[in-house]
Amino acid sequence: MAYFFSEHPYVVYDVLGTSQPRLAVDITRRFRLDKITKNNKLVYYDYDIKDRDRPDIMADKYYGNSSLDWLFFITNEIFDPYFQWPLNYKQFTDYVRQKYGSVSNAQAQTHHYEQILQLRTEIVDQFDDTFINIPERIIQVDYTTYLTLAPSYRRQITTFDFEESENNRKRSIKILDAAFVPDILQQLDGIFQV
Repeated sequence: MAYFFSEHPYVVYDVLGTSQPRLAVDITRRFRLDKITKNNKLVYYDYDIKDRDRPDIMADKYYGNSSLDWLFFITNEIFDPYFQWPLNYKQFTDYVRQKYGSVSNAQAQTHHYEQILQLRTEIVDQFDDTFINIPERIIQVDYTTYLTLAPSYRRQITTFDFEESENNRKRSIKILDAAFVPDILQQLDGIFQV
């Protein structure tokens, strides 16, 4: 991330109570991927972030430079890497403890109830014998409705389950093909030149 901000221009601002103006990085300047790159699905790889993955380590692995970690954020429209990047197991359990007092408290609290409209199924394609996954379909319901449903078509979601699901939802990202990185860096230099 340091490289990304090193390209930003600076602004002068006055500090209250002092007569010395200060320089700061102008974080109001934005950089977005070129529309051709953004909408071209062949430019990206689908990736599921693993527990051990950090943006800087992934940038070193995919782009040969750990300071290009910001490419993951721009590619996936992540504006706050602290809260939009998935937490690893330790960070996640620490977050749950801080928010709910303990993991067991979060596991004991009901977040919401669900009605399963269609169970997840897997069918075999008759043409090439591959499996086709048909995802589960659910809706959120109130407790009274939940009680009227057959056990195989209802689900109680704990606060822990909900938080874990939200964290896991952040794991699916797109990775920009390394062949496009030089062009992106050239665009970046052009945008932030003063």
